Formats: sequence, structure tokens, C-alpha cells
Amino acid sequence: MQESFLIFMTKISLYPTFVFTGLVMFVTLYWLVSLLGMADMDAVDLGNVGGDAGADVSNNSGDLSSAGVFSGLLLKFGLYGVPLIIILSLVSLIGWLLSYLYTSLLHQYFDSGILYYVFGTGALILVLVVSMWLTGIIISPIRKKFAKIPKRIAANNIGKIAIVRTLSVTDIHGEAVLGDGGAGLILRIRPDISSDKQPLQQGDKVVLVEYLDESNAYRVTAVKD
Repeated sequence: MQESFLIFMTKISLYPTFVFTGLVMFVTLYWLVSLLGMADMDAVDLGNVGGDAGADVSNNSGDLSSAGVFSGLLLKFGLYGVPLIIILSLVSLIGWLLSYLYTSLLHQYFDSGILYYVFGTGALILVLVVSMWLTGIIISPIRKKFAKIPKRIAANNIGKIAIVRTLSVTDIHGEAVLGDGGAGLILRIRPDISSDKQPLQQGDKVVLVEYLDESNAYRVTAVKD
């Protein structure tokens, strides 16, 4: 048992698997921090992208230069419209599994020398591309649901009271829980600087006063005792 564990630890620390091992550890830590209310999940924002925009970009190389290489790659693989942490989680997990298989089955034949790094780098690039492609396929069915939720319920939530779940609320970070009769809705919030003298903290009650379409968040103000 101990020998098998040592072999497993050795494999996940080999190149290129250790790259995805690090990513898996990062997203796991992020999820734990998010559950404790110390971070929120930010969606990938690429401007007015929707519907089949990813397909349009893939057929038009000129769009890549205007949107930037990073945004162009995200669009090509359909990695938009859902929280970024979900994308990172899927890419890292799929990449870790594929690179672990490579390390177990093939990389053992190149255990030293320049071939070790040449084939390892090639595998890293291939695994990353395949992971992004598979992630795009997985999130495609839920992308439209994420896009529709704020538009459908935004107006109905104005005036309701929610409870801050993050440690603090700033212009770029903050979440609150809105009771809906079930598990509750987790909403992104931003403070109303003009009316709130004291910074909002975890556990504070706030009123949803305005929906900010550009940031998919609500402007809130503290409930006065």
C-alpha cells in the first residue's frame, strides 16, 4: 500500500504532470476559500459575446488580433459565459488525468536526457489543447443558462434583502446570499459608496437597489437598524 502511494506521488510530480497537479491544488484551494466566503466566482467577460460567437471567431483570424490572443483562444474553445473557476477546474482536472496517463504509459520510456523534456513539452501542449477542447464541449450546454439567469430575475430581486457572505465588499469583489425558499441564491454585489459610510462585512444585511448589467452584479446598501 505504501509502495503504491509512493509510486503515485512520484508520477504526479513528474514533468509534465506536476504542472496540472499544481493547477488542481490551486483550484481546490480556491473552492475551499470560496466556500468560506473569502472569494467570489468571476465569469469570463469578453464583451458582447454570445450565441455562436466562438464559431465566428474560429472562422475569422482577423478577430483574433482585435480581441487579443488570450480572448481569441477562449472564444475558439468556447471557454466563456460561465465562472472562470469552473473553466479552470475542468481544464486542470482533465489535463491532470490525461498527463497522468501519459506519465504512466509512455513517459517511462524517456526517463532522462533531452528526450524527457522534448516529449514532455509536446505532451504538455497536446494535453492542454485537448483539455480546453473537452472543457468547451462540457460547458456548452450550461453556458446559455448562466447567461439567462441574471436577465430573468434581476428586476424581481430589486428591493429584496440579502446577507453578505464574503469577508468584505469592494468595487471589484463581493457576494451575498439571497433567500429563495431553498438553498439560497449567491449574487455578486458592489457597495453603494454614496450612501454607506461604513464598509460592508460578512453577515451584514443589504438591500439590492440596482442591477449592474455590465458587471453582472447588484449595487447594494446596508440595511439600517
